[in-house]
Amino acid sequence: MVQVSEKEKINQAVKSVMNLINDLGEELEEVEVVFHQSAITATIDEGIIKPLLEKKINVIACRNSLISQGINESSLVKGVKIVNSGVGEVVRRQKEGWIYLRL
Repeated sequence: MVQVSEKEKINQAVKSVMNLINDLGEELEEVEVVFHQSAITATIDEGIIKPLLEKKINVIACRNSLISQGINESSLVKGVKIVNSGVGEVVRRQKEGWIYLRL
């Protein structure tokens, strides 16, 4: 599970996730990228999100961040899933034993 919270780090974070998939893809059961805080804007940008979805990566948007940034849920790239709280999703996944990366 990867957490991206800063808008300025979106592009590098996505590159890092793609590098992870290219290197360890067959060893990974599932990959999830949680976008929240100012990085929530990535979830409405097809150029950023489509490559992740094409690699079968779960892309998660934080509803609280959508609301705070004034982004309508209908604007999300098709395939993006919504959770109420991005940080809640991070904690939930860690409790489930997921490996956590903050990029």
